[in-house]
Amino acid sequence: MNSLVPVLAALTLATTVVFAASEAIMSPSMQAAPDAFGELLISRDENAPNACGIDLYVQDELVAQIAPGQSVSIPVLAGEVALRVSPKGSGHCADQPDSGAQSAIIQPGEVRHLRIVQNEGEVFLAPAAD
Repeated sequence: MNSLVPVLAALTLATTVVFAASEAIMSPSMQAAPDAFGELLISRDENAPNACGIDLYVQDELVAQIAPGQSVSIPVLAGEVALRVSPKGSGHCADQPDSGAQSAIIQPGEVRHLRIVQNEGEVFLAPAAD
């Protein structure tokens, strides 16, 4: 019986080490890998119906102000990205409603080209024809 105690202890230790190692391999990393980024390319037609600036929000943070004819490139984490555009300025520009919430699912390494669309009563993001 005394000879079984060291064997059982060794088996218990070995099982614990194997379990801990497999748990470390299977648990996802909490930090984003460098290749987990995509890119948003947002452009605005030079022939926009007005000269109002457009504020671009990504994940509810103001990241750019875009004038007619301008484009911006923004790196984003892959996954679902919350987007919103809003007219900037006073007078006529202040009277236009913002786009409301939109979203895009970005794959790692993907470059998604969107364009700002404006018409009489709204402004929003739409896929760009490349």
